[in-house]
Amino acid sequence: MLDLATVPCAQFAACLNQDFEVVFSDGTLALKLFEARPLEATHRLAGREPFSLVFRGPAQLRLPQGIYKMSNAQLGEMEIFLVQIAADKTSSSFEAVFN
Repeated sequence: MLDLATVPCAQFAACLNQDFEVVFSDGTLALKLFEARPLEATHRLAGREPFSLVFRGPAQLRLPQGIYKMSNAQLGEMEIFLVQIAADKTSSSFEAVFN
């Protein structure tokens, strides 16, 4: 499983526009990594710069904020806390913030 405590933004940025499968007990749902960007650092943990990820999914998708098991062909499996930040006629967006 990917160690999210040390993974840098660049590792996710290399996966832009790739699918990340959200794994549920009854199947999977694909979200596309839309954005990986550094955040202004107010403090650092273990030398890692803080960053955020934005994933996009279908317009009608609604997920409660929480930890989701995800899988990506390049990065493998991980558990990420996602928060829905937007929804419109074309897509729904979910953010994960790494401090």
